Amino acid sequence: MKKAILLIGVLISIVIQAYAAKDTIHMHLQRRGASTPNTTVCRTPMRLPLEVVYDSETRQVEVTGDEETIAQVFLCDANGNTLDYSSSVNTVLNVPDGYSGLVILRIESEDWIAVGEIEI
Repeated sequence: MKKAILLIGVLISIVIQAYAAKDTIHMHLQRRGASTPNTTVCRTPMRLPLEVVYDSETRQVEVTGDEETIAQVFLCDANGNTLDYSSSVNTVLNVPDGYSGLVILRIESEDWIAVGEIEI
């Protein structure tokens, strides 16, 4: 019985460590275009149709979303220099080897812009 409990504990710790390498990047969404005066209160936040995950082991940022979403994806450093770029949404961007510091992910569509940050 002790061996079974120990085995289950070891398996759980291995599974937890395997998923610890990937972090979800929280994106801030902004509408593009002319703002019209709106007096109504919208209490639900805008939902981003994308999922953005950073894998620290492979040093890659994976952006996945609906195939119909047309947007460009930029991976920039803190000074605004482009580190990697993709013209489509479903992509994997690579963080250069040896780079450390703040990385800014910017996703631009015709209607909205989403910006997220991660410290590497």
